[in-house]
Amino acid sequence: MLTDDLLWDYADGFLGAAEKQQVERYLQQHPDARRRLDNILAEKQELFSLPLESPNAGFANRVMAALAAERVQEQAKAKGGDWIIRIIPVVFGVFVLTPVVVMVLAALQLAPGELPTVPLPEMPVINWAAWVGNPILQYGLLLTLVLIGLRFLEKYVQHWRLLHAAN
Repeated sequence: MLTDDLLWDYADGFLGAAEKQQVERYLQQHPDARRRLDNILAEKQELFSLPLESPNAGFANRVMAALAAERVQEQAKAKGGDWIIRIIPVVFGVFVLTPVVVMVLAALQLAPGELPTVPLPEMPVINWAAWVGNPILQYGLLLTLVLIGLRFLEKYVQHWRLLHAAN
């Protein structure tokens, strides 16, 4: 059985002498295979008759920049991805869960005899000024913002170098 791949190899001259003889014998016995080969040769002739176009200016630079960007992305994936993408849900979770934790802690500070009875007393007042004024929270937030800013700067410099290396 003669496949189209084998016919293309025959038409391109990629077959060895023994394979070429086998294909030629098969073609003599099977006119439908000969028609397929004629179609392949006609298609090759049409492809070779097409005019070649020269690429636009900067084509090679754009291709190399895209290749370099793809390699950087593959390296980032191989290293475990971008850590900033992983830190965003953590920071969001901290901001969402902080009020819940504060309310639970405020409720735990009530003595057993102070448990509210019907009618409910006023809600405990949270001293937000003490939380916001906490130096640990302030320095932690500042450190987080600095790390995110440095990571952004690193990505910007990498991107800038890739663009200028391709030019």
